[in-house]
Amino acid sequence: MKPYVLTLPLYLGFLTALASCDVSDPSPQTSYPPPVVRTVALKAEDVLLHKEYPGRLLPIRLAEVRARVTGIVLAKTFSEGSDVNADAILFQIDPAKFEAAAAGAKAQLEQANAALALALQQEQRIRALIQKGAASKDQFDIAVATRRQSEAEVLVAKANLRTAELELGYTSVRSPIDGRIGAATVTEGAFVRQEDGTQMATIRDLSSVYVDFTAPLSDLAGVRRDNASDADGQAAERREIELITNDGSTFSQPGRLLFSSAVVNETTGQVSLRAEFSNPDKSLLPGTYVRVRMTQGITRKALLVPQRAVQWDTLGQAKVLTVRDGKAVLKPIVTSQSVGNRLLVTQGLKAGDEVIVDGVEKATPGSAVAAQALDEKPDGNAALHNDCVSICDQQAKL
Repeated sequence: MKPYVLTLPLYLGFLTALASCDVSDPSPQTSYPPPVVRTVALKAEDVLLHKEYPGRLLPIRLAEVRARVTGIVLAKTFSEGSDVNADAILFQIDPAKFEAAAAGAKAQLEQANAALALALQQEQRIRALIQKGAASKDQFDIAVATRRQSEAEVLVAKANLRTAELELGYTSVRSPIDGRIGAATVTEGAFVRQEDGTQMATIRDLSSVYVDFTAPLSDLAGVRRDNASDADGQAAERREIELITNDGSTFSQPGRLLFSSAVVNETTGQVSLRAEFSNPDKSLLPGTYVRVRMTQGITRKALLVPQRAVQWDTLGQAKVLTVRDGKAVLKPIVTSQSVGNRLLVTQGLKAGDEVIVDGVEKATPGSAVAAQALDEKPDGNAALHNDCVSICDQQAKL
Protein backbone atom coordinates (compact mmCIF):
# COMPACT_ATOMS: atom_id res chain seq x y z
CA MET A 1 0.00 0.00 0.00
CA LYS A 2 1.42 3.35 -1.02
CA PRO A 3 1.53 6.00 1.76
CA TYR A 4 -0.40 9.31 1.31
CA VAL A 5 1.98 12.30 0.97
CA LEU A 6 0.68 15.83 1.64
CA THR A 7 2.22 18.39 -0.66
CA LEU A 8 3.36 21.80 0.55
CA PRO A 9 0.76 23.97 -1.33
CA LEU A 10 -2.09 21.81 -0.15
CA TYR A 11 -0.81 21.93 3.41
CA LEU A 12 -0.61 25.75 3.41
CA GLY A 13 -4.18 26.06 2.08
CA PHE A 14 -5.45 23.74 4.80
CA LEU A 15 -3.81 25.87 7.50
CA THR A 16 -5.34 29.04 6.04
CA ALA A 17 -8.81 27.51 6.15
CA LEU A 18 -8.36 26.51 9.78
CA ALA A 19 -7.25 30.03 10.69
CA SER A 20 -10.25 31.57 9.00
CA CYS A 21 -12.60 29.41 11.07
CA ASP A 22 -11.13 30.66 14.32
CA VAL A 23 -11.47 34.38 13.49
CA SER A 24 -14.95 35.87 14.35
CA ASP A 25 -16.82 38.08 11.87
CA PRO A 26 -16.49 41.68 13.07
CA SER A 27 -19.72 42.91 11.30
CA PRO A 28 -21.25 45.92 13.12
CA GLN A 29 -24.72 45.60 14.81
CA THR A 30 -27.58 47.64 13.21
CA SER A 31 -29.16 50.37 15.51
CA TYR A 32 -32.65 51.92 14.84
CA PRO A 33 -33.71 55.46 15.78
CA PRO A 34 -36.50 55.82 18.36
CA PRO A 35 -40.05 56.05 16.89
CA VAL A 36 -41.51 59.49 16.35
CA VAL A 37 -44.64 60.26 18.38
CA ARG A 38 -46.74 63.39 18.54
CA THR A 39 -47.67 64.78 21.93
CA VAL A 40 -49.86 67.40 23.55
CA ALA A 41 -48.78 69.29 26.65
CA LEU A 42 -51.73 69.48 29.05
CA LYS A 43 -52.83 72.91 30.21
CA ALA A 44 -55.25 73.74 33.00
CA GLU A 45 -58.30 75.59 31.69
CA ASP A 46 -61.78 76.59 32.73
CA VAL A 47 -64.32 74.31 31.04
CA LEU A 48 -68.04 74.92 30.57
CA LEU A 49 -69.65 71.52 31.14
CA HIS A 50 -72.76 70.37 29.29
CA LYS A 51 -75.02 67.35 29.42
CA GLU A 52 -77.38 66.09 26.76
CA TYR A 53 -80.82 64.58 27.23
CA PRO A 54 -83.21 63.02 24.68
CA GLY A 55 -86.46 64.86 24.12
CA ARG A 56 -89.35 65.36 21.74
CA LEU A 57 -90.69 68.48 20.05
CA LEU A 58 -94.24 69.65 20.77
CA PRO A 59 -96.16 72.62 19.33
CA ILE A 60 -96.56 75.60 21.61
CA ARG A 61 -100.29 75.63 20.76
CA LEU A 62 -102.48 72.99 19.14
CA ALA A 63 -106.06 73.60 18.05
CA GLU A 64 -108.48 70.94 16.85
CA VAL A 65 -110.98 72.44 14.44
CA ARG A 66 -114.35 70.86 15.22
CA ALA A 67 -117.92 71.29 13.97
CA ARG A 68 -120.03 73.52 16.22
CA VAL A 69 -123.25 73.02 14.25
CA THR A 70 -124.78 70.05 12.44
CA GLY A 71 -124.92 70.08 8.67
CA ILE A 72 -123.36 69.26 5.31
CA VAL A 73 -119.91 70.60 4.39
CA LEU A 74 -120.20 72.67 1.22
CA ALA A 75 -116.60 73.82 0.70
CA LYS A 76 -113.01 73.54 1.98
CA THR A 77 -111.19 76.85 1.55
CA PHE A 78 -107.57 76.09 2.53
CA SER A 79 -104.57 74.18 1.22
CA GLU A 80 -103.48 71.34 3.44
CA GLY A 81 -100.05 71.91 4.99
CA SER A 82 -100.22 75.68 4.54
CA ASP A 83 -100.02 78.44 7.13
CA VAL A 84 -103.35 79.99 8.10
CA ASN A 85 -104.22 83.09 10.09
CA ALA A 86 -106.54 83.31 13.03
CA ASP A 87 -110.21 83.85 12.05
CA ALA A 88 -109.60 82.64 8.48
CA ILE A 89 -112.50 80.62 7.02
CA LEU A 90 -111.53 76.96 6.60
CA PHE A 91 -114.84 75.19 5.87
CA GLN A 92 -118.32 76.28 4.87
CA ILE A 93 -121.29 74.31 6.24
CA ASP A 94 -124.70 74.63 4.55
CA PRO A 95 -126.20 77.76 6.18
CA ALA A 96 -129.75 77.62 4.78
CA LYS A 97 -131.41 76.14 7.88
CA PHE A 98 -129.57 78.55 10.18
CA GLU A 99 -130.42 81.56 8.04
CA ALA A 100 -134.09 80.63 8.35
CA ALA A 101 -133.74 80.19 12.11
CA ALA A 102 -132.12 83.60 12.41
CA ALA A 103 -134.90 85.19 10.38
CA GLY A 104 -137.54 83.53 12.60
CA ALA A 105 -135.79 84.72 15.75
CA LYS A 106 -135.65 88.24 14.39
CA ALA A 107 -139.40 88.15 13.68
CA GLN A 108 -140.08 86.93 17.20
CA LEU A 109 -138.09 89.84 18.56
CA GLU A 110 -140.16 92.28 16.50
CA GLN A 111 -143.32 90.65 17.84
CA ALA A 112 -142.09 90.92 21.40
CA ASN A 113 -141.18 94.59 20.92
CA ALA A 114 -144.66 95.29 19.59
CA ALA A 115 -146.26 93.55 22.58
CA LEU A 116 -144.04 95.56 24.92
CA ALA A 117 -145.05 98.84 23.29
CA LEU A 118 -148.75 97.94 23.69
CA ALA A 119 -148.19 96.97 27.34
CA LEU A 120 -146.47 100.31 28.04
CA GLN A 121 -149.37 102.24 26.52
CA GLN A 122 -151.87 100.23 28.54
CA GLU A 123 -149.96 100.88 31.76
CA GLN A 124 -149.79 104.62 31.11
CA ARG A 125 -153.55 104.74 30.32
CA ILE A 126 -154.48 102.88 33.56
CA ARG A 127 -152.22 105.18 35.57
CA ALA A 128 -154.03 108.26 34.20
CA LEU A 129 -157.46 106.73 34.91
CA ILE A 130 -156.48 105.93 38.49
CA GLN A 131 -155.60 109.58 39.05
CA LYS A 132 -159.13 110.47 37.86
CA GLY A 133 -160.70 107.68 39.91
CA ALA A 134 -161.96 105.86 36.83
CA ALA A 135 -159.84 102.69 37.26
CA SER A 136 -159.20 100.32 40.11
CA LYS A 137 -155.93 99.33 41.75
CA ASP A 138 -156.30 95.78 40.46
CA GLN A 139 -156.45 97.01 36.87
CA PHE A 140 -153.25 98.98 37.39
CA ASP A 141 -151.48 95.95 38.90
CA ILE A 142 -152.50 93.83 35.90
CA ALA A 143 -151.16 96.49 33.50
CA VAL A 144 -147.78 96.64 35.32
CA ALA A 145 -147.46 92.84 35.30
CA THR A 146 -148.28 92.72 31.58
CA ARG A 147 -145.59 95.33 30.84
CA ARG A 148 -142.98 93.39 32.81
CA GLN A 149 -143.92 90.15 31.08
CA SER A 150 -143.57 91.86 27.71
CA GLU A 151 -140.10 93.13 28.70
CA ALA A 152 -139.08 89.59 29.63
CA GLU A 153 -140.37 88.27 26.32
CA VAL A 154 -138.25 90.87 24.52
CA LEU A 155 -135.16 89.66 26.39
CA VAL A 156 -135.95 86.04 25.49
CA ALA A 157 -136.43 87.00 21.84
CA LYS A 158 -133.10 88.83 21.82
CA ALA A 159 -131.37 85.79 23.31
CA ASN A 160 -132.97 83.52 20.72
CA LEU A 161 -131.85 85.86 17.94
CA ARG A 162 -128.32 85.92 19.35
CA THR A 163 -128.25 82.10 19.46
CA ALA A 164 -129.52 81.86 15.91
CA GLU A 165 -126.92 84.37 14.69
CA LEU A 166 -124.14 82.46 16.48
CA GLU A 167 -125.17 79.18 14.90
CA LEU A 168 -125.34 80.88 11.54
CA GLY A 169 -121.83 82.21 12.10
CA TYR A 170 -120.62 78.74 13.07
CA THR A 171 -121.48 77.54 9.58
CA SER A 172 -118.32 79.36 8.50
CA VAL A 173 -115.68 77.28 10.31
CA ARG A 174 -112.77 79.58 11.18
CA SER A 175 -109.23 79.08 12.40
CA PRO A 176 -108.90 79.77 16.14
CA ILE A 177 -105.13 80.46 16.00
CA ASP A 178 -102.29 81.33 13.64
CA GLY A 179 -100.42 78.21 12.60
CA ARG A 180 -99.86 75.43 10.10
CA ILE A 181 -102.90 73.34 9.24
CA GLY A 182 -102.66 69.63 8.58
CA ALA A 183 -104.76 67.32 6.47
CA ALA A 184 -108.53 67.80 6.46
CA THR A 185 -110.42 64.92 8.05
CA VAL A 186 -113.65 65.74 6.19
CA THR A 187 -114.38 66.63 2.58
CA GLU A 188 -117.08 68.45 0.71
CA GLY A 189 -120.39 66.66 1.15
CA ALA A 190 -119.49 65.19 4.52
CA PHE A 191 -122.06 65.30 7.31
CA VAL A 192 -120.72 66.82 10.52
CA ARG A 193 -122.43 66.81 13.90
CA GLN A 194 -122.50 69.31 16.69
CA GLU A 195 -123.33 66.65 19.28
CA ASP A 196 -120.04 64.76 19.05
CA GLY A 197 -118.00 67.70 17.73
CA THR A 198 -116.77 66.17 14.48
CA GLN A 199 -113.04 66.93 14.07
CA MET A 200 -112.37 68.60 10.75
CA ALA A 201 -108.67 69.59 10.89
CA THR A 202 -105.75 70.30 13.26
CA ILE A 203 -103.69 73.51 13.45
CA ARG A 204 -100.30 73.74 15.16
CA ASP A 205 -98.63 76.99 16.13
CA LEU A 206 -94.99 76.63 15.04
CA SER A 207 -93.76 80.10 15.96
CA SER A 208 -92.18 78.40 18.98
CA VAL A 209 -91.86 74.78 20.07
CA TYR A 210 -91.64 72.97 23.37
CA VAL A 211 -89.15 70.21 24.12
CA ASP A 212 -90.18 67.78 26.85
CA PHE A 213 -87.32 65.76 28.35
CA THR A 214 -86.26 64.14 31.61
CA ALA A 215 -83.12 64.62 33.69
CA PRO A 216 -81.81 63.33 37.03
CA LEU A 217 -82.79 65.37 40.04
CA SER A 218 -79.10 65.94 40.87
CA ASP A 219 -78.56 67.65 37.49
CA LEU A 220 -81.54 69.92 38.08
CA ALA A 221 -80.21 70.90 41.50
CA GLY A 222 -76.92 71.88 39.89
CA VAL A 223 -78.65 74.06 37.32
CA ARG A 224 -80.69 75.81 39.99
CA ARG A 225 -77.56 76.43 42.06
CA ASP A 226 -75.67 77.85 39.09
CA ASN A 227 -78.55 80.07 38.03
CA ALA A 228 -78.91 81.43 41.54
CA SER A 229 -75.22 82.36 41.65
CA ASP A 230 -74.11 85.27 39.49
CA ALA A 231 -70.68 85.72 41.02
CA ASP A 232 -68.79 85.03 37.79
CA GLY A 233 -71.17 87.01 35.57
CA GLN A 234 -72.04 84.03 33.42
CA ALA A 235 -75.44 83.07 34.82
CA ALA A 236 -77.17 84.23 31.64
CA GLU A 237 -74.97 81.96 29.56
CA ARG A 238 -75.62 78.99 31.84
CA ARG A 239 -79.37 79.46 31.55
CA GLU A 240 -79.24 78.93 27.80
CA ILE A 241 -80.22 75.52 26.47
CA GLU A 242 -79.11 74.21 23.08
CA LEU A 243 -81.11 71.98 20.77
CA ILE A 244 -79.37 69.21 18.80
CA THR A 245 -81.49 68.23 15.81
CA ASN A 246 -81.86 64.71 14.46
CA ASP A 247 -79.10 65.32 11.87
CA GLY A 248 -76.60 66.20 14.61
CA SER A 249 -76.48 69.96 13.97
CA THR A 250 -77.04 72.61 16.64
CA PHE A 251 -80.16 74.73 16.23
CA SER A 252 -79.41 78.41 15.77
CA GLN A 253 -81.83 79.68 18.41
CA PRO A 254 -81.04 79.16 22.12
CA GLY A 255 -83.83 77.98 24.39
CA ARG A 256 -84.93 78.62 27.93
CA LEU A 257 -86.04 76.27 30.68
CA LEU A 258 -89.71 76.82 31.53
CA PHE A 259 -90.45 74.50 34.43
CA SER A 260 -89.66 71.21 36.06
CA SER A 261 -92.11 68.70 37.42
CA ALA A 262 -92.67 68.71 41.17
CA VAL A 263 -92.72 64.90 41.17
CA VAL A 264 -89.71 62.60 40.87
CA ASN A 265 -90.22 59.27 39.14
CA GLU A 266 -89.85 56.61 41.83
CA THR A 267 -88.38 54.06 39.43
CA THR A 268 -85.84 56.13 37.51
CA GLY A 269 -85.26 59.12 39.78
CA GLN A 270 -85.89 61.43 36.80
CA VAL A 271 -87.67 64.77 36.73
CA SER A 272 -89.76 65.95 33.76
CA LEU A 273 -88.55 69.22 32.23
CA ARG A 274 -89.79 71.51 29.47
CA ALA A 275 -87.83 74.02 27.41
CA GLU A 276 -89.04 76.51 24.81
CA PHE A 277 -87.27 77.36 21.55
CA SER A 278 -88.16 80.12 19.13
CA ASN A 279 -88.85 78.74 15.64
CA PRO A 280 -88.82 81.75 13.29
CA ASP A 281 -88.28 79.79 10.06
CA LYS A 282 -90.60 76.97 11.22
CA SER A 283 -87.98 74.33 10.48
CA LEU A 284 -88.63 72.47 13.74
CA LEU A 285 -91.59 70.13 13.37
CA PRO A 286 -93.58 68.65 16.27
CA GLY A 287 -93.04 64.97 16.96
CA THR A 288 -89.33 65.05 16.08
CA TYR A 289 -86.98 63.35 18.52
CA VAL A 290 -84.07 65.64 19.43
CA ARG A 291 -81.43 66.09 22.10
CA VAL A 292 -81.24 68.95 24.55
CA ARG A 293 -77.84 70.20 25.68
CA MET A 294 -78.05 71.88 29.07
CA THR A 295 -75.15 73.69 30.73
CA GLN A 296 -74.23 72.26 34.11
CA GLY A 297 -71.60 74.76 35.23
CA ILE A 298 -67.91 75.63 34.99
CA THR A 299 -65.00 73.42 36.13
CA ARG A 300 -61.98 75.46 37.08
CA LYS A 301 -58.45 74.40 36.09
CA ALA A 302 -59.63 71.28 34.32
CA LEU A 303 -57.36 68.95 32.36
CA LEU A 304 -58.63 67.69 29.01
CA VAL A 305 -56.96 64.92 27.03
CA PRO A 306 -57.84 63.96 23.42
CA GLN A 307 -60.02 60.87 23.28
CA ARG A 308 -57.81 59.11 20.74
CA ALA A 309 -54.90 59.25 23.20
CA VAL A 310 -56.77 57.17 25.80
CA GLN A 311 -56.49 53.37 25.86
CA TRP A 312 -58.88 51.09 27.74
CA ASP A 313 -58.00 47.69 29.14
CA THR A 314 -60.33 44.74 29.60
CA LEU A 315 -61.27 45.93 33.09
CA GLY A 316 -62.34 49.33 31.83
CA GLN A 317 -59.32 51.17 33.23
CA ALA A 318 -58.30 54.20 31.17
CA LYS A 319 -54.57 54.68 30.45
CA VAL A 320 -52.40 57.07 28.49
CA LEU A 321 -48.77 57.10 27.43
CA THR A 322 -46.76 60.14 28.45
CA VAL A 323 -43.21 61.20 27.59
CA ARG A 324 -40.72 61.78 30.41
CA ASP A 325 -36.94 62.07 29.92
CA GLY A 326 -37.32 60.87 26.33
CA LYS A 327 -39.09 57.64 27.29
CA ALA A 328 -42.71 56.49 27.14
CA VAL A 329 -44.39 56.16 30.54
CA LEU A 330 -47.75 54.42 31.03
CA LYS A 331 -50.13 56.22 33.40
CA PRO A 332 -53.59 55.09 34.54
CA ILE A 333 -56.13 57.91 34.63
CA VAL A 334 -59.68 58.54 35.80
CA THR A 335 -62.09 60.42 33.50
CA SER A 336 -65.50 61.86 34.35
CA GLN A 337 -67.11 62.86 31.06
CA SER A 338 -66.44 63.86 27.47
CA VAL A 339 -66.13 67.48 26.41
CA GLY A 340 -66.34 67.58 22.63
CA ASN A 341 -63.61 65.26 21.32
CA ARG A 342 -61.70 65.32 24.62
CA LEU A 343 -62.10 63.66 28.01
CA LEU A 344 -62.08 65.43 31.35
CA VAL A 345 -59.36 63.88 33.52
CA THR A 346 -59.88 63.96 37.28
CA GLN A 347 -56.94 61.78 38.41
CA GLY A 348 -53.60 60.55 37.05
CA LEU A 349 -52.30 63.60 35.18
CA LYS A 350 -51.15 67.11 35.97
CA ALA A 351 -50.63 70.29 34.02
CA GLY A 352 -47.51 70.15 31.83
CA ASP A 353 -47.58 66.38 31.20
CA GLU A 354 -46.81 65.42 27.60
CA VAL A 355 -49.43 62.92 26.45
CA ILE A 356 -48.82 60.87 23.33
CA VAL A 357 -51.70 61.42 20.92
CA ASP A 358 -50.43 60.00 17.64
CA GLY A 359 -48.04 57.07 17.34
CA VAL A 360 -49.23 55.28 20.48
CA GLU A 361 -48.94 51.96 18.66
CA LYS A 362 -45.23 52.61 18.03
CA ALA A 363 -44.31 53.23 21.68
CA THR A 364 -44.02 50.75 24.53
CA PRO A 365 -43.70 51.67 28.20
CA GLY A 366 -40.05 52.33 29.06
CA SER A 367 -38.85 52.59 25.45
CA ALA A 368 -37.21 55.68 24.00
CA VAL A 369 -39.35 57.89 21.79
CA ALA A 370 -38.82 61.07 19.78
CA ALA A 371 -41.61 63.48 20.78
CA GLN A 372 -42.98 66.17 18.49
CA ALA A 373 -45.49 68.76 19.66
CA LEU A 374 -48.97 68.55 18.12
CA ASP A 375 -51.06 71.68 17.72
CA GLU A 376 -54.22 70.19 19.19
CA LYS A 377 -57.34 72.37 19.11
CA PRO A 378 -60.59 71.67 20.99
CA ASP A 379 -62.42 70.78 17.81
CA GLY A 380 -59.57 68.64 16.58
CA ASN A 381 -59.79 69.98 13.02
CA ALA A 382 -56.13 71.00 12.81
CA ALA A 383 -54.94 67.68 14.18
CA LEU A 384 -57.10 65.73 11.78
CA HIS A 385 -55.80 67.81 8.90
CA ASN A 386 -52.18 67.22 9.92
CA ASP A 387 -52.81 63.48 10.23
CA CYS A 388 -54.25 63.37 6.75
CA VAL A 389 -51.28 65.23 5.30
CA SER A 390 -48.83 62.83 7.01
CA ILE A 391 -50.67 59.74 5.78
CA CYS A 392 -50.94 61.11 2.26
CA ASP A 393 -47.19 61.86 2.20
CA GLN A 394 -46.40 58.30 3.28
CA GLN A 395 -48.70 56.88 0.61
CA ALA A 396 -47.07 59.09 -2.03
CA LYS A 397 -43.63 57.85 -1.03
CA LEU A 398 -44.81 54.25 -1.25
